[in-house]
Amino acid sequence: MQMRDTGLGFSPITIGLHWLIAAAVSVMVWLGLSAGQMDAGAAKAELIAMHSTLGTVLFVVAAYRLWARLTSYHPLPVGTPNPIEVMISRSVAVALALAPVLLPLDGWLAMSAAGDVVRLPGGIALPAIVGLNPEVEYVARLLHKIGAYAFLAGLALHIFGAMKNHFVLKNDTLKRMLGKRVEL
Repeated sequence: MQMRDTGLGFSPITIGLHWLIAAAVSVMVWLGLSAGQMDAGAAKAELIAMHSTLGTVLFVVAAYRLWARLTSYHPLPVGTPNPIEVMISRSVAVALALAPVLLPLDGWLAMSAAGDVVRLPGGIALPAIVGLNPEVEYVARLLHKIGAYAFLAGLALHIFGAMKNHFVLKNDTLKRMLGKRVEL
């Protein structure tokens, strides 16, 4: 079994992590948007706790995925792509791999500065990065919100590119990300 990406294709590990992270990010976005619409209270705190827990798990998985992405060959594009589109798609892909590593760290910083604790299953609590500091909290929450919306914009570009490849260019890029072996 192919354990690392090559110039010809993605490894099954990369494909699995891609879809696992996609599912986790979908839940994270839903939790974050839902909590943002609620008034302060126990229900909002529970959503934020689930968002934080999933963010911590996502951080670990995404950190490995980012390392693998940066240390492996990226497969060649399928078909005859426009070089500008290749540069844009690869930039978006690296940004999408980097965001699930940076956003949880920023969330942890914001919670620490607010005096909140990131609790994990099993009663494990992450130590605070900084002490109580309203200014740091404000900046970290603002950066988290901006980063989340920038991530969603990059995700929209990523999905647009996948749909363009599948429906307009009619190549096998999407099939390759579903684990099929394709000809370049």
